[in-house]
Amino acid sequence: MGSIKEVIESIIKKPGVFVDETKLYPEYVPEVLPHREEQLKQLTKMFKHVIVSPGSSSGRVVLYGSLGTGKTATAISFGRVMCRIASERGIRLKYVHVNCASVKGALPVLREIKNQLGLSIPDRGLGLLEFAQALLKEMDLNDLYAIVTLDEFDTVLTSFKAEDRYVLLRFYDVFHSEILRLNFIYISRMKPHEIARMLDEVSGGYVLRNTIVFNAYRAKELYDILNYRAEEAFQPGVVGDEVFEYIANLVGVDTGGDGNARKALAILYAAGKLAEREIEEGRATRVLVDHVRAVSAREDVSLVHVLDSLNYLNLHQLLLLKAIALGLKSSGEDFVNIGTVESIYRKLCAEIGVEPRKHTQIYYYVSELANRGIVMVRKSLKGRRGRSSYVSFGAAPLDSLLNALNRTIALRRELGE
Repeated sequence: MGSIKEVIESIIKKPGVFVDETKLYPEYVPEVLPHREEQLKQLTKMFKHVIVSPGSSSGRVVLYGSLGTGKTATAISFGRVMCRIASERGIRLKYVHVNCASVKGALPVLREIKNQLGLSIPDRGLGLLEFAQALLKEMDLNDLYAIVTLDEFDTVLTSFKAEDRYVLLRFYDVFHSEILRLNFIYISRMKPHEIARMLDEVSGGYVLRNTIVFNAYRAKELYDILNYRAEEAFQPGVVGDEVFEYIANLVGVDTGGDGNARKALAILYAAGKLAEREIEEGRATRVLVDHVRAVSAREDVSLVHVLDSLNYLNLHQLLLLKAIALGLKSSGEDFVNIGTVESIYRKLCAEIGVEPRKHTQIYYYVSELANRGIVMVRKSLKGRRGRSSYVSFGAAPLDSLLNALNRTIALRRELGE
């Protein structure tokens, strides 16, 4: 029998399947975005003025496309590179990314912009108009420019007050300035005609003047994405072309799938984790198509939509999801009583030292998560007495979900949320 040190070292020295599995996580943004070069070119043309003549105009563009088509990754990559280019030319440019689904109104959006820009403006005591003017003044004093991405912009269109929508869509019509330091990217899953239907004719025409479409990925495009990410994530020779081809044909929009790259990457990740276990047990030597078939049959991919949504939720929504998962796991039932969820949620808040939200806010979060298709809610269940609400994730595997939630919550805590 080996010592503890020998046991640990034997695992450390043993080569695994992955070099860096985080390269397959939904939140990872790679340096290269295969098949999004055209969208990057269009963005550059629309925001060229930020580098050539900063402050001369305010750029606005809508990126639209279905889930997993690279909108967020493209915006983030574009923003990062633009900031580097601006810095080389002595221009103070920052990129800001705001998840509109996790805030309620234009003022919280502007506060988040302020926070990411590192500006000193008090969060309390100022209304929307005063706060916006203070933001512009601080940007002038710091000679600072920004490209601001408003992700999940559908929430603004469907949930924000008309005044708040107007401010975020037509900022410089409300707040006049000689130097236009803010530029906006709006990310939406709605098509242009759907966006126009949510707005008045003037605002609709104003915001839809510049649009960039992100089509669902075809099988050949997904193959290239999987191949590129696998080079970053896996040990050499562990995954073959046949695995990429099988997943690409499974998900590609031209081969019967929905063209969601995140789903394709999630399948590859789940297959890799299954292969890793079988390799440790001596039952496999590499990732095979059979592993892909196994994780698909086991419905691990039903977790993809939930995982896609984690990056767009605030800390308390994440804690609430964790409470639901823990409640389901401990009860062994398909649904868990929302009162039980609330009790677990408060314990989780206490464990990390954050103030729990009030009862009404918790119900609001559950309703919001249900509307986004992340959880399912039932008002009553057969065989259970009393009137109460019950919540569930459906077929999503709880252990995988809890692992992803723990990772995301830890990351939010590191970022100081």
